[in-house]
Amino acid sequence: MNITYTLTQDEYQKAVIFHLNRGNRLVMLAIYIALAMGIVFLGTDFSNTREVITNVMAIFFSVAFYMLFVRMISAYQAKSIYKKSPVLQHEVTLRVSGKGITLDKKTNNATIPWKMFSKWKEDEKFYILYTGPRQFNVIPKHALNAAQRKELDAYMEKYLF
Repeated sequence: MNITYTLTQDEYQKAVIFHLNRGNRLVMLAIYIALAMGIVFLGTDFSNTREVITNVMAIFFSVAFYMLFVRMISAYQAKSIYKKSPVLQHEVTLRVSGKGITLDKKTNNATIPWKMFSKWKEDEKFYILYTGPRQFNVIPKHALNAAQRKELDAYMEKYLF
């Protein structure tokens, strides 16, 4: 089966955001909130209502700033990686078979055997195939017809579970 597509900058950024939406972010956010609340509440005089309200607002805005900052940095990094990459902006042809996935990216041909992929995940727009914790290949679903999706799902279920 051959899959040919060109990944746009917007698609790549959305795929990176999808990649980053995993349990570790929520754990980090929970730790950050717990630390902020602990520090603020240890130094709060609860008999002073104004100080309590001020400190609760400080927690709220610091958590909101953290979430916004992380999202902005992630989007900026994805945009920068896409623009600097000699491969991401070009048309890609994947040849999917029982041996693995052969990447034909104008610059090189490389077969990645199924055993090199550690996991995969999907949403309504993308398949993400991981070769490491932070290394992944993105396959947009709009590049596949129904039969190709079914075949790709079958390969991934057979070799990646």
